[in-house]
Amino acid sequence: MISFVSLGPGDPELITLQALRCLQAADCIYAPVPVSAKGRHSSKAEEMMLALDIRPEQIQLYDLPMSKQREGACAAYSQLAEELIRRERSEPECSLVVVAEGDSGFYSSSAYISEQVEAAGLAVRQLCGVPAFIACNALAGGQLVQLEEQCRVIPGEATEAEWQEAWGSIHTIVVMKGSLCEAEIKRAVAAHPERRWQYFEFVGMPKEYVTERPEEILERSFPYFSIIISKRR
Repeated sequence: MISFVSLGPGDPELITLQALRCLQAADCIYAPVPVSAKGRHSSKAEEMMLALDIRPEQIQLYDLPMSKQREGACAAYSQLAEELIRRERSEPECSLVVVAEGDSGFYSSSAYISEQVEAAGLAVRQLCGVPAFIACNALAGGQLVQLEEQCRVIPGEATEAEWQEAWGSIHTIVVMKGSLCEAEIKRAVAAHPERRWQYFEFVGMPKEYVTERPEEILERSFPYFSIIISKRR
């Protein structure tokens, strides 16, 4: 069985005990290394695991191209899936793990890998974790939703009608991948003072930044790892 393990949003201490035990017992742990036009970056997943005393020799890094054109990333996922299928069939006693930041079942790249592994007839299991927006709300304090409130998650892109519906609602709106919709967020912050705006960058990481001040949000250049939580006051 191949395990897909959630690491949490960035702070190594937010991993579950179940996930930690799985990593400790693993023979091989596959972790992504982001590769962009600027070159090969450090692996945040690897850094988190080393902070948890996972042995370096357990970790196998794979390159993951970061681009709006998804061909490179899809090729990397397929290549890893083929490797997992080969090793599971040739070394069935080997404990294989694929890690994902946040929760492996929530907007996670591990889905593309696990689908191919399952399609080959192999068993997988998914170990849950803390998604980034839950960690964001813990920083801000209070309830993300309560009573009859609803929570809507938008992954950075939506139609104009969907944005208007979201900002006009009485419910909590979570926007992930803020760099994909920076102009819309800034327009909405200025147009909807009746809503509370909470802005987060790199939660659980050294570059963590949090603000609720509209003027600071409007001046900010949003990175990819930014999240906005908006609630009706």
